[in-house]
Amino acid sequence: MAKEATSKSAAPTATAKTPAPASVGTAASQTSPSQRSMPAGTPFFELSRLMVVAIDTAAGRLIQKAQTAPNGPWPADWSIIAPGTFVQMTAGLTKDGRVAVVAQLSGTTNLSVITEDANQIGPIDKWSAPQNIGAPPIATSYQKLSMANDADGRIEIFVTDNQGNIWWIYQNPGQIVQVQKTITPPGTKTPIVVTVDERVPPAKEWSDWLQIPGGLVSVRAIRQADGRIALFGINSGLHLYRCQQSTAEALKVADWTQWVQIDTTGTGGFTEMAPIVGPLGATNLFALTQSGQVLHTRQKPAGTDSWTPWAMTEYSRVAKYTLAAGIEGNGDIMLVASDQQHVHSFNAQYDAATQNWSGWRDFNASGANTRLTLDYNADGRVALFSLMSGGAPNDNSLWTLSQMNIDSTEWEDAWVSLASSNVNQAIVVRDLTPPV
Repeated sequence: MAKEATSKSAAPTATAKTPAPASVGTAASQTSPSQRSMPAGTPFFELSRLMVVAIDTAAGRLIQKAQTAPNGPWPADWSIIAPGTFVQMTAGLTKDGRVAVVAQLSGTTNLSVITEDANQIGPIDKWSAPQNIGAPPIATSYQKLSMANDADGRIEIFVTDNQGNIWWIYQNPGQIVQVQKTITPPGTKTPIVVTVDERVPPAKEWSDWLQIPGGLVSVRAIRQADGRIALFGINSGLHLYRCQQSTAEALKVADWTQWVQIDTTGTGGFTEMAPIVGPLGATNLFALTQSGQVLHTRQKPAGTDSWTPWAMTEYSRVAKYTLAAGIEGNGDIMLVASDQQHVHSFNAQYDAATQNWSGWRDFNASGANTRLTLDYNADGRVALFSLMSGGAPNDNSLWTLSQMNIDSTEWEDAWVSLASSNVNQAIVVRDLTPPV
């Protein structure tokens, strides 16, 4: 694919109890390679392998399956993450790059955090024991869970409950304490005692549950290029809203901006949203209208609360019903959608500065409705994950295929089966932990 250039409204309310359709994916795993940390001098993505975290509906088990090596094949079997049965989950990364899962154990509203064991000696398949972080007050069930890492890399979790309330909990930052240290100043031989500030772990690892004003049935959290988290949400009236942290270390509800309604009479309501940080550092939002068209708005300039008017990447003659946004290995944005005839098409960004796109190009199809997720392999090729539903014999089956090369318009022809049935939730993350 040739490049053409280098690259306030009222708070949202929940007007009914029926959730709007929500997109699948995790913001934490969808930043470009150029925005990743570089462990040991090697780019993050060259060391990583893709992992899928899911719930097995037949047994209620929390399970995972990961490539056996960077760019490697997928094993036949799934591995159990934690004992017990679970009803809902989301996944992302810890501050040091290990996979983290937030899940609701069956029979309770309490949520648990489960991480890959730092020493790879955890009790179940190298995972730590579940850590109970409690439940939001008055919540009896949940509609959506979302996770993101803040400017310090700490995990922040966002939940919408059955009443449309929006809840927030986060890992507390380290506390600053004064300690005395003995040093020998340069040019002398006499040690002296000095008092210095030192950051130590917090006395309490997790904050209390905090309620963010408003009412939503679906919420998505994404870490922006400046480290602040942005929230995007849809309420039961299909109105679309956004807000963001006003400070890099947000510790109280007042540290968030007000919700801004971003649908208009012209756009109508939205059924899905796909936020992602683009190669110029701006947060981009792609959203699917009720008529099946994909619209786009972005921060301009990056890092501000100023956004462009809604634009259409290209008109679709057949209405689309599901949408995913991801990043190619070269840092540009890739969109994939499926239409009402179950045909999958992609739309690749040529140039972020001028907003040039390839236009929607059909490249594959499925036999039933599907939910889509994008991420990229260790070699930078985009990988598409398709969670099938509503059509026997592939109901609740999970499949994947990849680009032929970075920035390629060609895709593999044959889907790889990850699960033939019994998967109703699936989150894709990029794992740095070596296979064992």
